[in-house]
Amino acid sequence: MNGVHSNKYHVSFLQYHITFFTSSHILLNREEKDFIQTYFRNVSNRHEFKIVKMEIQEQQVKLIINCKTTHYIPNIIKALKGGSARFLHKEFPKTKLKNGGTLWDQRYFISTEEQKLKSLIMESKELP
Repeated sequence: MNGVHSNKYHVSFLQYHITFFTSSHILLNREEKDFIQTYFRNVSNRHEFKIVKMEIQEQQVKLIINCKTTHYIPNIIKALKGGSARFLHKEFPKTKLKNGGTLWDQRYFISTEEQKLKSLIMESKELP
């Protein structure tokens, strides 16, 4: 799949750059990052969107995804963040104790352009 979707009404190429952070600057270890990466791949298969690029760092996740016009981005984010937190806490119970039960910050950043995404993140750090 090259990211181009079409039907009898339209031809589309939707690519989103998404970034979100851990809550309270929680640091993810190697096992946790590997678990999250595998979980995200499973979610993308189940929800039929493609992860073009994935970078999971200690305190943040960066994704580039291709999806269809019928995908609702908040549902994709909910599946990624909510599901990964729930299943990570089941797999690594000490993680839940370590971070107080909240893995991800509530906010996420999304743009169709990588440069715009970077500026959104910088602007949000300047807010009170």
